Amino acid sequence: MNKIGICGAGLIGASWAIGFSNAGYTSYVYDNNPNSVENFNKYFDDLLQDLKTIDPNINEDKIRNNIQLNCALEQICEDAILIQESVVEDLRVKQNLYKELDRHTSKDTILASSSSYLVISKISELVEYKHRCINAHPALPPHVVPFVEVAGSEYTSDEIINKALNIYKNANYAAILLKKEIEGFVLNRLQGALLNEAVRLHEGSFASMEDIDIALKHALGIRWAFMGPFEIMDLNAPEGIKDSFNRYRTGIQNLAKQQNTVPSYSDEYLNKLDKEQRQRLAFNDRTDRIEKRNKMIALIRKLKIELGEDV
Repeated sequence: MNKIGICGAGLIGASWAIGFSNAGYTSYVYDNNPNSVENFNKYFDDLLQDLKTIDPNINEDKIRNNIQLNCALEQICEDAILIQESVVEDLRVKQNLYKELDRHTSKDTILASSSSYLVISKISELVEYKHRCINAHPALPPHVVPFVEVAGSEYTSDEIINKALNIYKNANYAAILLKKEIEGFVLNRLQGALLNEAVRLHEGSFASMEDIDIALKHALGIRWAFMGPFEIMDLNAPEGIKDSFNRYRTGIQNLAKQQNTVPSYSDEYLNKLDKEQRQRLAFNDRTDRIEKRNKMIALIRKLKIELGEDV
């Protein structure tokens, strides 16, 4: 069996459908929005072009033929091995949806949420068979960043976790496992820490928005494209990771003591932030910038594949 159910036909849902279908799974897509098919097709063509940047020989017909649109909820549930939920980030909406999914699926069907912050123990509160519920949070944009972080709750069985990891890996995602449940998972906790510090530096008038962005995209980001923080520290000192932390830990700890304030993100500050950003990039130019972002990510992926550093 290779049937995947997709709940939500927006950008995230479309990306999942393309990713699974490109790997040979059949994706059945449900969305209660009457314009869902039109929206999906709009995303599909753009997403496919990004994938062709990575692999010009990608089989477009195979992907299209493996995606079934405009399905009823019951239809995506029947005989599915996994349901990938990507609806609005609203706890009540997700809880009610999971209650319905619980009714219409086999008790061995994996129910996976793409939620960015909501943990599966809360999402699955109304579910009878909680053992098959997981978080499976992707990176953005998912179609060119093949990553998913999997987390269960205290109720999730090891068998379900292993089954889910195998499905994502078979679909060519870099799948990581959180050993226990935590809000924000790995990706958004790391990203949140960086965003909070960027805001502290900007709000405190230590550096401009543009210079903070430059520090990331022309320095840290280049290394982070193929190395994580622990590997970087391992290579930063002659004797490896322990040597590196011994050299720098006092400075790192001192910085941590200065980073314990939570930015307010007040309306006044966000209005200031928006005004400055619009001076850098006009609102109507954002679409072109997003397209360029996706193309550059795709080219980095292509290079990583050529160097043997991809999934």
